[in-house]
Amino acid sequence: MALRATKAAARVPSRPSVGQWGAREAGILDVARALYVAHGYERVSMADVAAAAGLSEGTLYNYFRDQNDLVVSVGLAALEKNIAAAERIAEGATSLRVGLEGLIAHQLQCMLAAPEMYRIWLREVKAAEGYGKSDARAQLRGFSSHFLAFLDRWVPGSPVDRGMMRDMFYGGIEQIGWTAIVQNRKPRLDIDAAAAMLADAFMAAFGLEQRPSPASKIRSNPRKNSSPPH
Repeated sequence: MALRATKAAARVPSRPSVGQWGAREAGILDVARALYVAHGYERVSMADVAAAAGLSEGTLYNYFRDQNDLVVSVGLAALEKNIAAAERIAEGATSLRVGLEGLIAHQLQCMLAAPEMYRIWLREVKAAEGYGKSDARAQLRGFSSHFLAFLDRWVPGSPVDRGMMRDMFYGGIEQIGWTAIVQNRKPRLDIDAAAAMLADAFMAAFGLEQRPSPASKIRSNPRKNSSPPH
């Protein structure tokens, strides 16, 4: 059952109408996302979103043709932000392990901070009939290319199929995150520890252990290179 508009509006900080044409759509998406996260998207109506955004329901329909269009748009906006953050992590990584741990931690944080957004992604975006030719699929394909380039940067010439590596990497993250959500273990999940363990498992499974250079071995074990005691 949808929330009453007055109750929904009260759940979100009071605000005037969310901007003019250019900025209004983004404002609506922010309001809708806050309502979905707080109450679950299935319990929030178009009237709820309109009231919380300071708009008439008719005006809301000028931007989104129906409830499904709004829900999917919220999911895509969240995905776009998450992808942009992940790309920055990959580009700024100083090693393969640092990059993998950063990407894993980011993905887990996104899932655990807003499980409702992940539900929208699974049920309303990825499971949609036209997903294969959708904007969401195009966005993920672009990110996949970025992630594969990240692997090429640190693991050039690996005989392992890159697509398999990508799918197992993100599949493993999603399994850990979704299990924590379903079993209500979110507060107890140590994201940094989980990221380190998953990075270890991924690198070991595909033979990606980074062997230290001779110079680093010397620095890490100086006794082997020092003069014997007199």
